[in-house]
Formats: sequence, C-alpha cells, structure tokens
Amino acid sequence: MVAKIKPEVENWIKGLSDEDMPGFASTVTDVTAEIDSDDTSAVDVAGSVLKDPALTSRLLKMANSFRYNHSSQEISTVSRAIMVLGFEKVRSLTISLVLVDSLQAGQQRNKLTAEIAQSFHAAIQAQELASKVGYDAPENVFIAALLARLGHMAFWAFAGDKASEVLALVNTQQMDEEAAQLAVLNFSLQELSQGLTRSWSLGELLEQTHLEKNSETLAVNLIQLSHELANNCTEGWESEAVNDVLLKMETKFSIPIKELRTFVEANAKLASEITQLYGVSEASRVIPQPGDDKTEQSIILEGVLNESETEYSTYPDPDPQLQVTILQDMAAAFEEKPNINIILEMVLEGLHRGIGMDRALFAILSKDRKQLICKYALGESNERLSQQFQIDISRNNRLFERVVSDKKASHISVEATSTKGNLSSKTSGLLGNPPYLVMPTVVRGKVIGLFIADRNASGREITDNDFISFQQFCQQANMGLTFLTMQG
Repeated sequence: MVAKIKPEVENWIKGLSDEDMPGFASTVTDVTAEIDSDDTSAVDVAGSVLKDPALTSRLLKMANSFRYNHSSQEISTVSRAIMVLGFEKVRSLTISLVLVDSLQAGQQRNKLTAEIAQSFHAAIQAQELASKVGYDAPENVFIAALLARLGHMAFWAFAGDKASEVLALVNTQQMDEEAAQLAVLNFSLQELSQGLTRSWSLGELLEQTHLEKNSETLAVNLIQLSHELANNCTEGWESEAVNDVLLKMETKFSIPIKELRTFVEANAKLASEITQLYGVSEASRVIPQPGDDKTEQSIILEGVLNESETEYSTYPDPDPQLQVTILQDMAAAFEEKPNINIILEMVLEGLHRGIGMDRALFAILSKDRKQLICKYALGESNERLSQQFQIDISRNNRLFERVVSDKKASHISVEATSTKGNLSSKTSGLLGNPPYLVMPTVVRGKVIGLFIADRNASGREITDNDFISFQQFCQQANMGLTFLTMQG
C-alpha cells in the first residue's frame, strides 16, 4: 500500500508547482505524456519543446554536440533531432535541460550544487551500466536516476530560511541531515522526492526506486546502486565505501570487480563532461574524479549554476540561414521516407523559427471538403488552435475556400475581410484579423489542407520576402509529400 502524502509535503509540492518550478512540472508532464502515448508523433513532442525558445535553442545545441550527433549533418529542427536521436533521447535531454533551468536561481548554492552533481553523476553511471548489462531502456534509467533526489534539489534551491534552519542543526548540533529535516519540516526530503514523483507523474520506475529498498528489479538496482556510488565516491575513489558498493554491483550485475572499477571510473569522467555540456559547470567540477583526493573533491566552487545568459525573444526573428538549413533537412528527410507528420512538423518549425512567424498551423480538409480542421500548430496559442480550430469554408470563410479552389498561395490582407462571408467571427476570434499567409497543401494534384501563418500576436509586419519564403517551405512540403505518397 502506498503511504499517504503528509499535508506538509503537499503544501511544499503546491508551492513548487505553482510558484517555484511550474515550467519544469508542466514540461515534464507534457513530454512524458506525449512519449507514453500510443499515437504520439514528432509534432506532439516538438510542440512541447517549442513553447520555450530558450529550451529549443539549447536542446538543438546539445543534439549537435560531439556526444550526441555522430553524423556530419547539422540538426536544425526538433523533429529532425527526434528522427536522428529518437524520442527517448530527446525526452531525456529536454527534462535535463528544464531541470537545470528551473534550479538556476537556487539559494543554498553549495548544497544545491552537490545534489545536482550527484544526480547527474548517478544518472550517467546508471545509463552506462544499463547499456553494459543489456537493459533495453537506458534512457528511462537515466531520467529516473536524475530525478530520484528531485525533492532534495528543489528544497535547497527554494527553501530559504527553512534550509538555513536545517543546516544550523546539522552544523551546530551535529544532527544527521534527515533528523534535522524532520525536526524543522516534519518530513524528510526523501518524502518530498516521493511526493513530487507521484504528483508530477514522473513514472512508475521512479516510484519503484523510492519504495523498493531490497528490489530484485534490474532497473531499480541500477538506479539505487548508482546513487550509492555517486554519494560514496565523495569519500575518495579508493575508499572502503566505494569498494563496498562495487562489491554489491559485482553481485547484482555479474561484472568482475576489476572490470567494474575501470568502467565506473571512466563513467565519472564522462559524467563530468556531459554535465558541462548541460551548462552546469559548477556541478561538473564537483563530480569526484579518480586520482583526486577527498579534500579536492569536497571543494564547492562558487559561480553561476547556468552560465548561459543569452536572451531569447518571445517571437522569433527571421533567420535566413536557419531557413536554408531547415529546407536542406527536409530534403534529406524525404530520402529517409519518414512519417508524413515529420515533414509537416518540419514545415511548421521552418515557418515559426526560420521565417519568424508568431504561429504556424496545418489544417486538414474534411472528406466532404467543407471544413478545415487544425491538425498541428506551433507558436502562439498553439494548444487552443489545435483543440478549437474547426471552421466551415463552404459559407462563412470563403477566403480560405478560394485558396483551396485556386490551389495558389495568398497573402490575405485586412481588406479581404470587408466582404460579407469572407471570414466568420469564430475564425477571426481564433486567428485574429489578417494579414495571414495561406498556401494549399497539394498532393498529386489534390488539395488536402492548408498551411496558415501570421504575426498577429506581435503585430509585426509581414513583408514580401516573408511571403516568398513561406511559399518555398510549403512548395517543398508539397513536393515531398507527393514523393512520399508515390513511394507508398
């Protein structure tokens, strides 16, 4: 039976969810739900990431790093990253980056840095060990190990005076940390980690890790022993504490201890390098390395948790170079015969991030050819459009009907709405008033839907060059979709 969450823990979870880490809670829930869904697509996962321009930029930077991209081709879209790296890798990168972002304003820097260092170190150890012993989902193990001490990280980041009270008891009265936590909070940080796992739906594996202390489950053992190793090596890699955990690993994983020691010591170096890639330089330097002595390992260097200070605009600016790169990505993707949804997402990402449209959507034409129904949307109000955009073009939205019948792109102006029946109040309520860029999606001579883009939210001008670029993306999509349907 799962223990009930204490009221004090529930209060902390509410504060973290509503005030301190709402972005993390929302993104992790969205991305996990999309990954776990049976009918998920690259568009769905990309949509969760693309809500945050800074996250998008950093994810693509990681995807193009020497660690993850072994090809010579740059990855310029989230959908391409999913194609090259896979859903699970993009999920682990996304969750890790959002975690780092959420904690960068942390208050108890030394404690927070130590927790982040242990969590990343344990996550890399668990993932590499999972691959070595043939476990089929190493990325799941990585995420569960990374988030196993989420409550500890969140507490030291946001607890303020309560954190100081806990440390005072530890330092002045020689209490162990858990006893001090119970004295000040009436719960342990382990209980907070468990409560967050359940409330934020972080996964069954993580719940098992918290609850099963003598588990026979391989994944749970990988996570628990990796955290024990990451904690114990702060005493020195030659310490008895490290030897003890290596003996446990030898028994559980059937790896000779000499081989195991060489392997986990190499993983410690890898963990430091990968943590540096995530932009957590301070924590990277704290991960104990073989050959360091205990004194060196216990030094916590002062600094900024996340060194990236790049400012990101809410609305992306046109980026001609990115437009070219995404068009090249689309051409390369056609040769790999991807799911059609991947191509649609690449187009929308090109319109949104490349041309700098506030939002872009693809609406499919109904079988009776009387309605347009939004299938995918990126950018401003994308969720609302995906759920609510279903318009009748046979009577009240004739400007869209004309685009369908003419099979030509259109830069729809404000004046186009002056004639009755051209645009319904429902449609203008969803999209706002023109200007819009609209182009039919034509496959083997038949219109199957429309690409629509605008800058309604920011009020920026749509230029003739923007319209030309818009048509280039849509035309390439039409050619690619026709090619894919002909290939079967």
